[in-house]
Amino acid sequence: MKLKTAIDMGMATLSANVMGRARPLNVMLGVTNKCDQRCTYCQIPERQQPEMTTRQVLNLLDEMKAAGTMRLGIWGGEPLVRPDIGEIVARAKELGFWVSMDTNGTLVPKKLEVIRKLDHLVVSIDGPREMNDRNRQRGSFDHAMTAIEVAKGLTSVWTLTVLTRHNLSGIDFLLDNAKRIGGMAAFQLLHHNENMAGDTDDMRPDEASYRKAIAYLLRMKRRGEPVASSFRYLRHLLHWPDYRSPKKRLPRGQMRCWAGRLYCNVDADGTVLPCSLLIGERESLNAVEVGFARAFEFAGKHVDCRSCDAACFTEYNFLYDLDPGVIWDWLDAMRRTEGT
Repeated sequence: MKLKTAIDMGMATLSANVMGRARPLNVMLGVTNKCDQRCTYCQIPERQQPEMTTRQVLNLLDEMKAAGTMRLGIWGGEPLVRPDIGEIVARAKELGFWVSMDTNGTLVPKKLEVIRKLDHLVVSIDGPREMNDRNRQRGSFDHAMTAIEVAKGLTSVWTLTVLTRHNLSGIDFLLDNAKRIGGMAAFQLLHHNENMAGDTDDMRPDEASYRKAIAYLLRMKRRGEPVASSFRYLRHLLHWPDYRSPKKRLPRGQMRCWAGRLYCNVDADGTVLPCSLLIGERESLNAVEVGFARAFEFAGKHVDCRSCDAACFTEYNFLYDLDPGVIWDWLDAMRRTEGT
C-alpha cells in the first residue's frame, strides 16, 4: 500500500476512534458467485442470486467513493469469470481506490491486462499438489502455481491458505513458495457459515492439531519467515475457545468489532452486510435499491457478535483499534512485497 493511502486511512481511523464517526474505508465486494472450480469447503457457486449488472457495479463504486472508501477488496466466487471485470477494476483505479483481488488463478494467464491494474493479488493455494487438490479440486494446484508465476512481475502477489485436516503439514512448502516469489503467505481457519460453506466438520482438524499448527506459524514468523498473519492474530487463534464456532460474544474489552463502521461486505446482488460471516443471518439493505450510504448505515446497526476467528476481519479489527504491533506487522509485510 502506498504511503499516502496508509496515512489517509490511518487519519480516518483515528477520527473514528476519537469522534466515533462511521465510514466505509474498506469494502469487500463480491462481484459474482460463479466459479470455475468447486472447492470442498465452499458452497458459494451454489448460491442462487441475481448479480449486479456492469452499470450497477460502476454506480456502486462511485457511491463508495463519495462515502469515503479507500480500499476495495474484490472477491467471489471467482472474480475473473465476469466478462466486465476489467472495466470494474479500471473504474476502481480511476476513483483512486487501492485494489486487491482474491482468485483461484485459473483465468489469470488470460486476464493479464486486469492483473496489471491491481495493487495486490491473492492466489488461493492450500499446499503441495496432493494436499491442495484434496481441499480444492484436481488440477487446481497447477492453475494456482501458473497464476503465481505469470503475475509475480505484474503486481504484488501473496498466497492464502485455508488450514484443514488435510494440509497442516504443508506449511513449510507454502512459506518456501512465498520466499521464492518475493511474497507473503496468509493463513486462515475454516470459518464461513453454512450459507457459504456447507457442512465442513469432516475437514476440521481436532483442537490439538489446529493449535499445534498455529503455534508453528508463530515460531516461523518469529524466525522471519514470510507469514503475513500478524503476531496478535495468531495468538488470538491460538487461544480461540472453540474452532467449531467462528463467532463469539466475548466480554466487552477483549475486542472491538469495526464491521459495519469502518468496513463492510457487499454481496453479488448489492446487499450490504457488516461482514461475510453474517450472510444469510441478519436483515440487510441492498445498495442498488436504497443507495450505498443508506445500506452501509443500516449494516452498522445491531452487530451482536464481538469477535471471530476469520483472518481478514480480525486483522481489520486490530488495525482499526490502532494496535501498534499489528500496524507494524502489516506495514512491514507490505514493505517487503511492494517496496514501499
